[in-house]
Amino acid sequence: MADIIGACGLACHECPAYVATQANDAAKIKAVAAQWSKEYGADVKPEHVWCDGCLTAAARKCGHVAECEIRACAIARDVPHCAACADYACEKAAAFLKHVPAAKERLDRLHGA
Repeated sequence: MADIIGACGLACHECPAYVATQANDAAKIKAVAAQWSKEYGADVKPEHVWCDGCLTAAARKCGHVAECEIRACAIARDVPHCAACADYACEKAAAFLKHVPAAKERLDRLHGA
C-alpha cells in the first residue's frame, strides 16, 4: 500500500480505518469502531469509520473529517498537507501536532524536503 499522508500529517496508510476500508473488510471496520468507542469513550458507529483518506474525492471519509479545521485549511490553501503551506507550522497545526509527535516529525521532514 502506498504512503498516504493526511493534511495534518497523520499516516492514512497506517490507520486501521483506512486499511480496513481499502480491504473492503466490514468485519474489520466493525472492530475498529468498537476499539475507538472504547479508547475514546464515544459511540463510534461502523458507518463513521469507512475512510479513503481525508483529501480524496471519494465519498467515504471518517466521521470527524467534516469538522477538521486543518483539513479545511489545507483545501482552502490548495496544499496537500500542512508542510506544503507557507505558514507551516501555524498555531492551529502546532496545537494539534503537540499531541501527535509522529505526525509532526513526518511534516517536519516533508517541510524540509
